[in-house]
Amino acid sequence: MKKGLNKLILPCLCCLSFYTGTQLVGETAAAFTSQAETKPILISTAFVFPSYIHGLEQKARINSDQIIKEHADLEALVKNGLLNGTADPRAEFLRKKEQIAAILEELHRIRAELEKLDRQAEKKEGYEFVSEGFLKVDKLLLRMNDSLYLQELEQLFNQKWQELKKEQQEEDNKTNKMGEGEKIVMPISELENQIIEPKQPVVEQSKPEDEQTVSKDKTQKDEQEEIGNEESSENTE
Repeated sequence: MKKGLNKLILPCLCCLSFYTGTQLVGETAAAFTSQAETKPILISTAFVFPSYIHGLEQKARINSDQIIKEHADLEALVKNGLLNGTADPRAEFLRKKEQIAAILEELHRIRAELEKLDRQAEKKEGYEFVSEGFLKVDKLLLRMNDSLYLQELEQLFNQKWQELKKEQQEEDNKTNKMGEGEKIVMPISELENQIIEPKQPVVEQSKPEDEQTVSKDKTQKDEQEEIGNEESSENTE
């Protein structure tokens, strides 16, 4: 009897253990599934960061300071006439003007980028720094437009440049006139220096005393010849 009971109890315990295990696993799986459905994980990223906006602000400040400095230097050069000492004043003026225009164009590009980001950040929370950066750069650009007058400065330079060219032309005309006068006078003076008067034969003028001596000698010679002729005629007779 005891052996028969042992044979029945052992299978019953195995079945009970299997059933209990299946029930526990089913409940655990159901608990995990329910948790995943009720609490989903959401991940969001910002489209722009404050460090990027601050970097654009810094670039804008550097550009505005450089524009003000270059413009002040160019204004001083034009008003004080210091560009006249360069080899090509007009080329130097245009070079400095283009340099200022290039920096100003970069400042416009920064403002346009901040304006675009400001529109994207509109109606979103936590992006107030975008609007602040855009307003700062916009004010810088407005100040540049109010303080720069490159067109008027170029007109002033052209006026001074025309005056300088006129003065140089007058000096050149004076130099040319002086050169023409020297060309007329110099050859004549050189010819006069080069002309050599022909040497006249030297005629020795006889003195009156010499003429008298010669005439006396001739008279004595003639007398001697006459005496000789008379003696020769007497001897012949």
